[in-house]
Amino acid sequence: MTKRSTTLIKIAISLVLIAVILIFFVDIRKVISDLSHARLDYLLAAGLIMIAGTALRAVRWQVLLHPLGIRIPIQRLVYFYFVGAFFNLFLPTGLGGDIVKMAMLGQATKRGPEAVGATLVDRASGLWVLFVLSLISLPFSYKLLPSGYSLSALIAITAAGAVGIFVLMGTPLLPWLGSKIHLPGQAKLERFYHSVSQLGYRALAEACLISLVFDVLLIIFNILLALSLDIHLPLGIFLIFVPLTSLALTLPSISGFGARESAYIVLFSSVGVDPSTAGALSLANYFVTNVFVGLCGGAWYALVHLKELASHEPNFPIE
Repeated sequence: MTKRSTTLIKIAISLVLIAVILIFFVDIRKVISDLSHARLDYLLAAGLIMIAGTALRAVRWQVLLHPLGIRIPIQRLVYFYFVGAFFNLFLPTGLGGDIVKMAMLGQATKRGPEAVGATLVDRASGLWVLFVLSLISLPFSYKLLPSGYSLSALIAITAAGAVGIFVLMGTPLLPWLGSKIHLPGQAKLERFYHSVSQLGYRALAEACLISLVFDVLLIIFNILLALSLDIHLPLGIFLIFVPLTSLALTLPSISGFGARESAYIVLFSSVGVDPSTAGALSLANYFVTNVFVGLCGGAWYALVHLKELASHEPNFPIE
């Protein structure tokens, strides 16, 4: 399957999901009304938290690059993260910005496979900590959910996510599987497998500690968005739902559009939030996380290139 056909399929999935949501689940006029009446102070606070969180994830990325012998100034990694957020506005799935970050890091270091490995582990460590937080909170938060939820199913999903990511990040499984399956570009794939396996538990532990701080910020971010729309829910609900909405961004779609909205509507409407208001919550997340942070990254990207054109020199030397 070609990249073009894959992209077209993802566009189609996004359009179908949005059409289903608009036809069967939400009143678009109420969604617009909710967003237009959202409290700007909460939205501004959420935006500042996401700016800080984006910079914090660059620190996590640097921690994972060090064991691979890749030394890049933190300012440049923060720049890569913000530029990735900008291109995430246009690329397929909510992980499209990671592709840009991998490409920029690979071009800067000439170590593409290692750049891919560290970037994927960077993303995975954040998801892993979210799943662990959700798993720990389930025994205390489960009683907040309506009777239709299956505790065993929720535990199974969160445990599978936590165990699966740990097995890929922290065990030799990925290199072992890679040695058994020979694909085109095997030499580069071997470097990718090796880069994941050689990170070491210390770097992974440090990355997960940083992820814990970021994930706490992410939960606060979602609470602030909810408060901006006059949604008042217990903390435990966000501990359970935020990992699941984050996981939805990995599904085939354009910039996570449609998949994210479906997750928010299904989950938050189950605890009494009006489906249209849940849709507005999802869109508020999109506008702050993707549009606001993405436009900040786009402005930085344009500024750097304008300076390069004026000086005829790159503004971010490796050393």
